[in-house]
Amino acid sequence: MSVYPIAVVVFAALTVGAGIGWWRLRALERLIRRERATVRLTEAAHHRDTEAFKRRIRAAVAEQRAAELRDRLLTEAEQIVTAEYARTTRHHPQEGETP
Repeated sequence: MSVYPIAVVVFAALTVGAGIGWWRLRALERLIRRERATVRLTEAAHHRDTEAFKRRIRAAVAEQRAAELRDRLLTEAEQIVTAEYARTTRHHPQEGETP
């Protein structure tokens, strides 16, 4: 009869140990799910930030190209106006000068 109480105690200890093991395994699974969710959110934020940065760079490059084109056109226009002014002032004397 002494074997029966020992068997009950061993079975109870194994049951408690298995329950604790199961509980810790579930807690570890929850932790892993939280970590994976955090990684997904971080990657999504990184992707979003990278895309926003690329858009800002593209806009800045386009603005720079537009400014360079505008400067080039203004320089050409200034050259045309200067050449035309130099060509036409000989034929139209300034006020006070005699032709």
